[in-house]
Amino acid sequence: NRFTSCPQASKTSYAGLKLRLTLLSVGKLSEPFIQEGCELFVERVRRYATLHLIVIPEEKISSRGKKKYILQQEGERIRGKIRPGVFTVAVDERGKVLSSEAFSHSLETWSSSGLKEVAFILGGPYGLDDSLKEKADFRLSLSSMTLTHGLAKMFLLEQIYRAFTILRGEPYHK
Repeated sequence: NRFTSCPQASKTSYAGLKLRLTLLSVGKLSEPFIQEGCELFVERVRRYATLHLIVIPEEKISSRGKKKYILQQEGERIRGKIRPGVFTVAVDERGKVLSSEAFSHSLETWSSSGLKEVAFILGGPYGLDDSLKEKADFRLSLSSMTLTHGLAKMFLLEQIYRAFTILRGEPYHK
């Protein structure tokens, strides 16, 4: 995997990230407060970068004994939305846990290395298909605690926004 290490954030000034960001997530958000939170952070992130949201339909079959099948079906839908050459970040509970500063430094590193687009992939209730996690360029853990899909999406969007404020030295991150 490319860029598997993410050193701690440096105190360098914001040089202007030229990344296009995409968030692919499985399933729609049902809680109004989560929808509002996501909308708030999407609006804030878009002050700094192009951000595209792609919602992948959740597999609609009974889950009893079908977890592997559900993950494969959702995985195929996700793969169909990722353009060739895009740097992929799989959100995975077994991924690397980063501080907010280290995450911002990762975005800066990815941008300065010449990447044009980073796609964050967030699975549904069962997570992500193993093949997506294995082929991802980076695996990111948001927490060692279990989060609902909606909270994970809002948390990731907030951390992306926070990363930009860290890189710009803005007061949001204290």
